[in-house]
Amino acid sequence: TLNDEQVFPYLEFCGELQEPTRTVLGYTLDIASHLHSQNLSDNYAVFGGYGVLSHLMNAFGDSVARTWRGSIDIDMGGTCNVLNSIRSGYHMSNDSPSPNLKDKRTLKLDISGERECKIDFYCNDPEKKYGLSQINSHFGIPLRVIKPEFLIKGKLKTPVGEFQHYGDILSMLAVLEKKGYSPANISKLFSHKEISELQTRMIVADHEFKNDRFGIFPKRKFFDEFKKQLHKRN
Repeated sequence: TLNDEQVFPYLEFCGELQEPTRTVLGYTLDIASHLHSQNLSDNYAVFGGYGVLSHLMNAFGDSVARTWRGSIDIDMGGTCNVLNSIRSGYHMSNDSPSPNLKDKRTLKLDISGERECKIDFYCNDPEKKYGLSQINSHFGIPLRVIKPEFLIKGKLKTPVGEFQHYGDILSMLAVLEKKGYSPANISKLFSHKEISELQTRMIVADHEFKNDRFGIFPKRKFFDEFKKQLHKRN
């Protein structure tokens, strides 16, 4: 729950956002606050686009959300207790299992008169499934997200034609650079198979986003040195 000092900055921040980010990020933080109140902050983690955005806001400031690419869905993994807590705390217009993935459910929040907010919920231990997580605090709300290096690993498994994931890889490299990681140390976080895929995607990302004025990407010197380190390890 926001305290009195946090309410106005939060409302002002939300008013500056474009849709769908305004609605879906708002619900991401609201759900995080709800789960925190139920002592479930250690039992879930957000990944995907809003995991990426959380790290960008944490590293570069909340204003980056104003020009972020946007996403209509929250990707979240968690225990059955987390799933049941969300069900009890929000009215759902849809709660259906995935026909393809046994541990996935699609939840749609019933927000009449507003844009749709969809949760792709994976009922599992998120750290075993997606990698280590951390808490990022936004306006005093603790949001558990998968760490940047593991988000990159996940993005390497996305369809090759979905270029927003390539931009997310660059953004997470920028976050790691901001945190003080060296290109050599980052390269050691990936397996040989992951390095090969990462090299391919970085070539495409460099081409696709070279004229992007709004994305947050690593500095050119850092980017080039990282490519060299990947080449050394592959």
